[in-house]
Amino acid sequence: MKIRTKFIISLMLLVLLPALFTVFITNNFLSNTLSSVHFFDTYYDIFDNFSNVSREFEDYVSPYTSSPEYFLTDTFQNDAKEQFSNAFLIVEVSENQIIRYTTFSEEISNLSLIERWLFRSLSEQSPKIQYSLKHHHFQLASGNAIDVRLKIDSTRLDLAYQVFETVFFFLYGAFNLILLSVLLSWISNPIKRAIKRLTFTTNEIRKGNLRAKLTYDEQDDFQELADSIESMRYSLENSVEKQQVLEIEKKELIANISHDLRTPITSIRGYVQGLKDGVARTEETQREYLETIESKTYMIESLLNDLFEITRFDHGSIKLNKQVINLRDFLTDCVDELESDVTKVGGKLSLHYIIKETNIQIDPEKFMRVFINVIENSIKYRSSRPLEIVILANQDDDGVFINISDNGIGVNEEDLKRIFERFYRSDKSRNLDVMGSGIGLSICKEIIASHGGKISASSNDSNGLTISIRLQAFEKRSNQ
Repeated sequence: MKIRTKFIISLMLLVLLPALFTVFITNNFLSNTLSSVHFFDTYYDIFDNFSNVSREFEDYVSPYTSSPEYFLTDTFQNDAKEQFSNAFLIVEVSENQIIRYTTFSEEISNLSLIERWLFRSLSEQSPKIQYSLKHHHFQLASGNAIDVRLKIDSTRLDLAYQVFETVFFFLYGAFNLILLSVLLSWISNPIKRAIKRLTFTTNEIRKGNLRAKLTYDEQDDFQELADSIESMRYSLENSVEKQQVLEIEKKELIANISHDLRTPITSIRGYVQGLKDGVARTEETQREYLETIESKTYMIESLLNDLFEITRFDHGSIKLNKQVINLRDFLTDCVDELESDVTKVGGKLSLHYIIKETNIQIDPEKFMRVFINVIENSIKYRSSRPLEIVILANQDDDGVFINISDNGIGVNEEDLKRIFERFYRSDKSRNLDVMGSGIGLSICKEIIASHGGKISASSNDSNGLTISIRLQAFEKRSNQ
C-alpha cells in the first residue's frame, strides 16, 4: 500500500476513533465497563437513577407513617443502611433536631488506591455540602418531633465528577497514544523493512557482491526505487561480466597475436638474414626469398587488419554505408573476386541462385569482407580432397538465406556453437599448420549483426562446414 494512502487512512482514524471514544464515554459506556472502579460506578448509578431512588425511599417510608417510632428502631437503621447507604446517599433520623441515626461515614469503603488518592486530594479543597432529597416530618403524641431525611452528598458527587474527568482524560490520552503508536508502527515498520532491504543490497553492491539480487514485491512507494536498484545491479553485473570476458579476450588476443606474429616475423628475419649473408646467390633464389618475405608481410598485415576491425566494432565506430543492391549481382561479384584464390589451391567455387531477382540493403564492402573471411577459412581448413565451395541463395517466409558450404575437414559438433567466438579455434585447426588469429568468423558475426541478420554454422553431408547467413529482403523491409 502506498505511504500516501496510509497517511490518509491514519488521519481519518485519528479523527474518527477519538470522536467515537468520546461518544462512548458520554453515553455512560464507562459505567458498564469500569464496574471495578467502585466510586466511579456508584456515581453513575445514583446520577442516572435519581428519581428512582427518591421513589424507592418514599415507598419504603410510607408504610410507617402511622407509627413513626419505627424510624428510631435498630431494624430501620439496619434496613436503611442496607438499601440506601452508599458514598452519595445519606439516610438521617433526628428527634427534636438532635440526630439519632445517620448512614454518613467520613471514610468511603471499597475504594481502589487510585480512587482513594484522587478522592483525598480533591476533597481537601472542596466544601462539605449536603442537600435533602426527601424529608418526612412526624409529630409524636408525646410532643417529640421525628424527621426522616434522604440526603445527597453533593460534595462527593462533584468529587466523583472530577474523578470522572480525570479518568476520562487519562483513558482518552492513553487511547490516543495507543492509536497513534499503532498507526505509526503500521506506517513506519514497512518503511523500515524496505530501507533495511534496500540498504543491505546497496551495501552488498558497494562491497562488490553484484549477485545480491533484490527481490521486492511490496507494491509501495519504494517499488520504483527497488526496481531501479535491481536494474542498476543487473547492469553492473553484466558490465563486470562483460569486462571480465573482455579481459580474458584481451589476454587471449595478446597470446594469439604474439603467437601468430612470431612465426612470420621469425621467417622474415631468417630470409632477410639469408639475403644479407649471401645465402641466396642466384637471382631466382633471391626472388623466391623476397616473395616469401612479401607473403609473410601480407599475413602480418591481414592479422593486424582483423585486429583493427574487431577493435572498431568494440568501440562502436563502425559506420555502415548501406545501399540497395541486387543480390544476384553481388554474389556474382563475390565469386568473380574469390574464384582465383580457390583455383590456386586446386579447388572450385560455384554459385547456385535459385530465387527470383531480389534486392537487399547492405554495405557492399563490409559484406564482401564476410565472404572473403568465410572463403579463406574454407581454403585454410581444406581436406586432402579437391576443395569444393558452393554458394547457395534462396528465399522463404523469413527472408533471404545464403549458405556457403565446403567439403573441408569440418568442425566437431561441440565446437560448432563456439566458432564465432573471438580467438576460438577448434582442436582440428590447432593441429594444422595454418595461420590465423581466430577472429575472422567473429568479424563476420559482427558485420551480419550490424545488418540485422543472423549467421550460424552446421556440418553438411560432405563432412565439411556450412555457414548460413539470413537477411531480410529489401522489399519486405520497406513494406513493414
